[in-house]
Amino acid sequence: MHLIFQQTVGALKTWPDSRHWFAALRLAVPALAIMAALGFLAGWLVWNPVTDITTVLVAAAFLFFVPALLEELLFRGVLLSWLTQFTPRWGAWLSTLLFVAWHPLQALTIGPPWADMFLQPTFWIATLIMGIILSHIRIVSRSLWPVILIHWFAVLIWKSLLGGPFY
Repeated sequence: MHLIFQQTVGALKTWPDSRHWFAALRLAVPALAIMAALGFLAGWLVWNPVTDITTVLVAAAFLFFVPALLEELLFRGVLLSWLTQFTPRWGAWLSTLLFVAWHPLQALTIGPPWADMFLQPTFWIATLIMGIILSHIRIVSRSLWPVILIHWFAVLIWKSLLGGPFY
């Protein structure tokens, strides 16, 4: 267990070089576009920008920690490090599937305002795409920072521009 935490802390201490940042963006931008297309087609994303800048700034600060930092520490930090010890080939897939499963579980247990969205199969597909991309970026870059920031950006855009509810 100590090794898992060392790897996770090491991934937090590692800042990727420009090559890894560009590679991460080359994967993330098309993936986010596909996810957005799924959301608009399924109706769980709608253009609805928040006009109160204070609300957006407060949300940006909060969303950095929950869900971006917290979920990435768990799914691409601890779980990915732990699972790849046993099965390097399948560790990223298992971590991703747990990430996907977490969202409907969250909807059914915590019942946030966006619970209906988390229960839609098209959202699961979008979450699967995000999980695959983020796991790959985490493995290649050996850093949690690109995945934390991409996750944060995606949720912030959803909440501030695409009709995602605030707490």
